[in-house]
Amino acid sequence: MNIKEYLEELSKQSKNIFQDSTKENDLRNLGSVHHISAFIHEFSEILPDKYEKEILRTVSSQIEISLINLTMGMYRQAFSSIRLAFEMGLSVVYFSVNKLECIEWQKGYNDIKWSKLIDEDNGVLSKRYTKAFFEELSNEVIKYNSNAKDVYREMSEYVHGNYDTWNKSGLELKYNEVLKDEYFKVFSKMSRILLFVLCCRYLKSIDKDKLDEMSTFLIEEMNDVEEIRNYVNKGE
Repeated sequence: MNIKEYLEELSKQSKNIFQDSTKENDLRNLGSVHHISAFIHEFSEILPDKYEKEILRTVSSQIEISLINLTMGMYRQAFSSIRLAFEMGLSVVYFSVNKLECIEWQKGYNDIKWSKLIDEDNGVLSKRYTKAFFEELSNEVIKYNSNAKDVYREMSEYVHGNYDTWNKSGLELKYNEVLKDEYFKVFSKMSRILLFVLCCRYLKSIDKDKLDEMSTFLIEEMNDVEEIRNYVNKGE
């Protein structure tokens, strides 16, 4: 088999996986991932800072890439992309108040450090942040900090190649319902934390007209967070 024949065979396998991945009972989950990605892109439009806007668009793009990877059976790559989206999403908020570090990162002088993003005293899921931008969420933020660490660890298992993940995924390109379902569970947890962070940082700085445009989505996705629900409803 020459290289062209080999690649054509892989393409055929990917098409078969795509058909299995887009069955009627999966379309709701696939649509939910895309819906959140579209909202994050829309959210980026309201940010006045061009660098924050650009990073948040990258978050949306990485979520879409993860969705493509998922439907083609590239599950490890799908988890890797949503982990990157998560890191970048938290980084938007971190850089919004750490402008020097943002410029250094853009110029390649500095790296995004997960430990800084998640620091319990000064990170984007700390009471210091909530007190500055959305004080009513201060009682919720520690729970979200803990959840963020847990879901990041889950995604990192696929990035770092933990042995158990190879048992789940194997070495062949084939449809894997277990990994597909795990992706949806992990994405749901990751996206919820990301939306919480964005709400905490930016919601109170959004003007009423823009808030009204996003209110339906926010109430649907974050309805059980009383403080966010009350604020959005008040804006209406």
